Amino acid sequence: MKKRGFVVTFASPSGGGKSTICNEVLKINPLFCYSISWTTRELRGDEVNGKDYFFIDIETFKQKIDEDFFLEYAEVHGNFYGTSREFITDCIEKEKIVLLDIDVQGVELLKKQGIDVVTIFILPPSERILEDRLVKRGTDTTEVINKRLENAKKEIEYLQGYDYLVINDNIQDAINTVNCILIAETNKQKRYIDPVKEYYRS
Repeated sequence: MKKRGFVVTFASPSGGGKSTICNEVLKINPLFCYSISWTTRELRGDEVNGKDYFFIDIETFKQKIDEDFFLEYAEVHGNFYGTSREFITDCIEKEKIVLLDIDVQGVELLKKQGIDVVTIFILPPSERILEDRLVKRGTDTTEVINKRLENAKKEIEYLQGYDYLVINDNIQDAINTVNCILIAETNKQKRYIDPVKEYYRS
């Protein structure tokens, strides 16, 4: 039976594990697709342009804003991030479930545009553990880590507006929980297109 495509957004403080969870969930179900965000920030570590993000300069990003290229965009940690409108629309029309790794600002913008969105907030067990993970990641200076921790306090304020909360104490447990959530959401009655009609037709 045909189903409606929809969007699933993941949000968490930087270092919360949402990117890892997204990547693992994508391996489980072929109906899931991942929307690669566009950003003006510099590459980090072993990131690859076109795989982790589309990396562009600020002038190009602003040009795309003027062209209405982005479904949503926001400034985060001094850099711009955006989501391709065409990609999301195309995936939904193909009955795909689109996974989005975006910040809380982007989620609010999607909701305001009437997009069918399932929201999942990924949260480490404590602020101390989040700080420890950021330090062990080894990609940021102490100044940047402190800034991320301050921003985390603001991001967590949005938590109560989310559909689901997943505590990332153990990464594999968190992945399994998210996968269960997505299976349940995919099989909600409202996701089916004329199920009674399709039932009798078959």
